[in-house]
Amino acid sequence: MNSAIALANKKDDRTRKEFEKWAILTYTNNRAIVNEKKGADRGIDGVVYFQGDKDEPEKIILQVKSGNIKSGDIRDLQGTITLEGAAMGIFITLKDPTKAMIKTAKTAGIYQSKFMSQSLDKISIVTIEEILEDKKRLDIKLSYEVLKSAEKQKETQGNQLKFNLDI
Repeated sequence: MNSAIALANKKDDRTRKEFEKWAILTYTNNRAIVNEKKGADRGIDGVVYFQGDKDEPEKIILQVKSGNIKSGDIRDLQGTITLEGAAMGIFITLKDPTKAMIKTAKTAGIYQSKFMSQSLDKISIVTIEEILEDKKRLDIKLSYEVLKSAEKQKETQGNQLKFNLDI
């Protein structure tokens, strides 16, 4: 935890960007697309895609904050989710969220898909402590994994067909 705090508190923007990348990639098990832009990233530090109810993959926006946080940050994330047409947002924070932040996140509603066994909050707040101490990770099957699984199954079926033709 001390190393994460030290990385987040560096004055250099490039090093702080490394903290964001580390937080996003650790939480998503290296499955996110990290926004490499420094500065005005429009509130999007990373993105993951999953198969929702629509024909197209749906987007989850990840945002990381290492400084002071407030309920307005959750409202900003909610606005970004709307502007980007994302299904959900995840707010990763070094500091514990306030009660007002938790309440604001809950008012965003829930996301339910026929492909998910349970509903999820449209906005989730995750702390760095939860990522490190509790090993909390994003627990959604992402589109890339679905695609890879389908490719592997197709390859297996193709090999079986080839074997049958050889007989």
